[in-house]
Amino acid sequence: MSSATTSNNEGLLVQNGETLARNPIYIDRVERKYLVDVDEREMAGFFRGLTSFLAPYGLDPVQEITNVGTCYFDNRDYDLLRYILLIRRCHILVRLRAYEYYDRPPEPISEYWMEVKIRDADRRRKKRFRLKKLTLRDFLNGQDVVEKVVEENREEADPETIRKLFSETRETFFTWGLRPTLFVNYKRIAFQSGSERLSLDWDIQYYPTDDNVYSHDSWKYPVEPAAGKAKKIVMELKYPEGTLPGWIAELERKYPIAERNYVKPVDGMGFLFEGPLRAHSEAASFIRMVNAYKAETQPLG
Repeated sequence: MSSATTSNNEGLLVQNGETLARNPIYIDRVERKYLVDVDEREMAGFFRGLTSFLAPYGLDPVQEITNVGTCYFDNRDYDLLRYILLIRRCHILVRLRAYEYYDRPPEPISEYWMEVKIRDADRRRKKRFRLKKLTLRDFLNGQDVVEKVVEENREEADPETIRKLFSETRETFFTWGLRPTLFVNYKRIAFQSGSERLSLDWDIQYYPTDDNVYSHDSWKYPVEPAAGKAKKIVMELKYPEGTLPGWIAELERKYPIAERNYVKPVDGMGFLFEGPLRAHSEAASFIRMVNAYKAETQPLG
């Protein structure tokens, strides 16, 4: 049998019919978000119970507790945020993300993921590529680093696919005039089967940010005080197009969870406009829109 490596119709590397990418650059799936009415101090017990519940359905823990640091971008007029608030179930997020292990000493971040995530109702399409730290700086300075990006993502997709993705992302970034606006830091655990993924995010904290965010060796322990903290545990269910997994109904009966239209940047920017950005000319208007949006996503009970 031939073991030649080819590309599928998305440009991902395939061998013997199986995708080789460890971290796919294109992700297209249905995503549902739930709020969990469990105190964060009870996360250990909740995790144990969830592990036992999900095991018969083939979903097992896939990683240690991960610290997720995410820098969200917007322009000076916060048009991407405005788009979310006005259209609700359709939006675009542009973000830079780094993953670090929670229970290990901080180490310098060696690589980031630049992501563009598009929502259309319940579907989410995420396009991303990894950037090493030096490449990121050159990218943000407007330099043409496409060949470096191709090399740094060679295990994920063919060169032409990477070049196209880089070009699209670069155009989005610079056409919109994007800059760092919000930093979000939280802990995550995840369960996964072949096609389904369930994750829990907690201790979600929001910070104002600027270009200095790139200079920090680690994003695990921000120096500045948080502008706010989400009083929510967020559960995300992701699965391919088709029927909602049958076990989710039983999970809803067993635990205090409810589906909500929750978006972290909306929650976080509400704190920023009430605090560090309160002098912005549209702060009061944004606060009203954010509060109206968040009225749909209040904690249970």
